[in-house]
Amino acid sequence: VPSRGGEPYVVTPVDALSNVAHHAALLTAHVQLLYALHERFGTAIPDVEFVVGTADMPAVRLDRVANGSLPLPVLRFCKSEVHADILVPDIHFQMRSFNHSLLSEVERINSVSWDNKTEVLFGRFSQYRRLLQKNITALQRRGAGGEDICKDDNVDLVSCNVRVHFMDWSRGQRKLNKVPVDVARQPRIKMIDHARYKYLLHLDGQTCSSRLEQLLVMNSVVFKEESGYHAFYHHLLKPGEHYVPVWKEGPEDVLEALKWARAHDDEARAMARRAQRFTQNYLHPDALACYWFTLLGRLAQLQRFEPGRGRRAYPVVLMASEYLGSNAGKAYVQKHGLSRMELPRAKRVEQRRA
Repeated sequence: VPSRGGEPYVVTPVDALSNVAHHAALLTAHVQLLYALHERFGTAIPDVEFVVGTADMPAVRLDRVANGSLPLPVLRFCKSEVHADILVPDIHFQMRSFNHSLLSEVERINSVSWDNKTEVLFGRFSQYRRLLQKNITALQRRGAGGEDICKDDNVDLVSCNVRVHFMDWSRGQRKLNKVPVDVARQPRIKMIDHARYKYLLHLDGQTCSSRLEQLLVMNSVVFKEESGYHAFYHHLLKPGEHYVPVWKEGPEDVLEALKWARAHDDEARAMARRAQRFTQNYLHPDALACYWFTLLGRLAQLQRFEPGRGRRAYPVVLMASEYLGSNAGKAYVQKHGLSRMELPRAKRVEQRRA
C-alpha cells in the first residue's frame, strides 16, 4: 500500500483477492480504514509505503534478516519478540465497532456490582489451535504436568492445542472441587454478559486474540495467558496492575492466581477497574486513529526510498477510492457488512507550515 499525498493506493490486483478467502474482507476493511484516515488527516500523512498482513501469524523473523539489511515494512496486528512485523491495531476494533458495542456500554457493564459478580473463572472459546513457526522455543506451550500439547503440521509450522487442553484439564479440576472454573465452548453468551463473572480467562487463539481488549472492559479480573504474542498496546498493559498473568509454565498457574484473587478481593477489584480505565484511555477511536497517524509518520522517516511507482513495476496502481468504488470493492463491502465499520471521523488536519 503506497500512500501519496495522504491518499492510499492499492497495488495488489483486485482479481487476486478472490483467492484469499476471508482475507479479502480483512484487506478491504484495511483499505476502508486507510481511506478514512486520509479523510481525517489529509496531507498531514506523509508519503509512505508498506504491506498490510492479515494472516494471524507474524512473518518477518529477525533471525532471517541479513546482517545490515532492514526488514520489510509489514504491518500486522500481532507479533512476538523474535519478529519484526510492525504492530497496528487489530482491524476488528473497527469491524466489530469496539467503541459502540463496548466502551459506550461501560455504565451498563458497571451496573453489575462487584459483590454481585459470580466468583467463577469464566471463559468461552473456539477451538483454534496455537500456530508457531518451528524453532521458536519462546512461543512453545507445555500443558499440565509438562505434557507436550504441540504437533508438527508441516515442515515449517507447529500447532499447540492450548484451548482444548485447558478445557479438558479444568474439567478435571471441577470434578475434584479444587477450583470454580467454567471454561468451555458452549453455551456461548454475549460479551457484555461476561460482566456477571468476577474472574475472566483469556487464552490467545492462533496468535493474538482480539477477545482480550473486550474482556478488559468488563470491570472483572482478567487472567491472561502469557503466550509470548503481543498486540500494539500490550507494552502499556502491566501484569499485576491490569491483569493476573497465568500459564507462564502451564495451566496450573491459574490455581495460585485464583487463590490470590479470592484472598485479596479489594486488590482484585482495583485491578479490574484499572483495566477498564485502560481501555477507555488507550483504545477509544481517536486513540486508535492517533496511533495509526503517528506510526505512518515515523515509518515514513525510516524509509530510504521514495514511495510510489518509481522504477518498480506494480501490477496495478489503484486509488483506495477507486477500489472501494469498483464492483469488486463494493461486493466485499456489502457481503461482509463493512459499511457498518466504526471508522475515524472525517476531520481534515493539514500539515503545519514552518
